[in-house]
Amino acid sequence: MKIFTPLPGEYVASALKRGNELLGIKSLKLEDFLIKPIPREGFGFSFGHKAEFRDYAKFEFPPFFIEQNISEEILNKHTLYPLTAALGRSRSNTIVTPTRWKKICTDCVFEDFDTHGTAYIHRRNVQFSVRLCSVHGSELIDVCPTCSVPIARHDITKFGLCSQKYKNPTYQPNSSNRLYSKFIAELLNYNGITLKRHLVDGLVHGSLIVKYRNAYIQEENLIEIIRRELGIRVKSTTYQTLSDDTFAILAFLACETAERYLDLMTNKESIDLLSTEVNSLRRYQLQRYVPSN
Repeated sequence: MKIFTPLPGEYVASALKRGNELLGIKSLKLEDFLIKPIPREGFGFSFGHKAEFRDYAKFEFPPFFIEQNISEEILNKHTLYPLTAALGRSRSNTIVTPTRWKKICTDCVFEDFDTHGTAYIHRRNVQFSVRLCSVHGSELIDVCPTCSVPIARHDITKFGLCSQKYKNPTYQPNSSNRLYSKFIAELLNYNGITLKRHLVDGLVHGSLIVKYRNAYIQEENLIEIIRRELGIRVKSTTYQTLSDDTFAILAFLACETAERYLDLMTNKESIDLLSTEVNSLRRYQLQRYVPSN
């Protein structure tokens, strides 16, 4: 038996854990909420097997979602899937249900308790690199300020009780991290097809070239830019080993808003303009270093 009634924008694991707590079950098993991408079959010629080429992800769902016929609803409304689709992430290691997910905004706790009678974990706060609430601009916390219990071990149904003694959080309303959290939150509302990975990668890289006026931008440049603008340290920005989380950061730095990002990905005029700007910058920088005869 399960109690599973996800609230608006609630992360799937949060809804399941709340239901378990109401039944007196303190734990939540990974297999209850983990949605796994199914790898493509083959990458070229193989004896007796046809290679599978697709730009979208297929998923393996927990049995409960299949039995209740809610797999697609959960995927689109209560996981990070819309974000990964908008960013063109379609590999076998694409993560739509992170296992580290317990961060809260204390302002959201107050509001959700008043509105719904319970607090919960919003999926817009689950992305590992999101540090501020996109709605309130307050810092997300991973330790309860009332009882000092890590949010990872805190009962979700007891957030409301602890919230009565919360102190005012730290706000960064106009920071780059607030803009980044808005970027993530808005892309989680994306409802289109999975964008083509090679197109997304190329356009994000081209936008970074134009924004930072560096036609041959290197990995060490990007690592330093991420640290300087968001205070986040990443190990690699190499596209072959790039994590979904780091790519989301690069997409934000390149475009700054979800609206501009989606326009770039879907508007031919925007794509052509970017191509012109990149080529112009490369010609200019090449001329600077090529001696005239």
